[in-house]
Amino acid sequence: MTDTTRAGPRAGTDWQAWQAWQDSWDRLQEWYVPDREERFRVMPDMAEALVGTSPRVLDLACGTGSITDRLLKRFPDATSTGVDLDPALVFDLARRTPEHT
Repeated sequence: MTDTTRAGPRAGTDWQAWQAWQDSWDRLQEWYVPDREERFRVMPDMAEALVGTSPRVLDLACGTGSITDRLLKRFPDATSTGVDLDPALVFDLARRTPEHT
């Protein structure tokens, strides 16, 4: 569950532009962080091996939720709390995963 009561961009936000920004950020990170996707692929494997298919996850510095998004898609019964200093990023994660907010 994510607390979005104090978070979020202004009304009228262009969500297509926001999604394009997020996609651009992810592409930049893939270039900047070697083996980023491999690391993200392994994280759910490790979570499953350690705690099963219903993990409770605390995603610190979650940003736009790249890791949380992958975990929730793989483990529908999981719970994840995303924390980031930028409330707009947390708001975007909550907007994209309303069934888990």
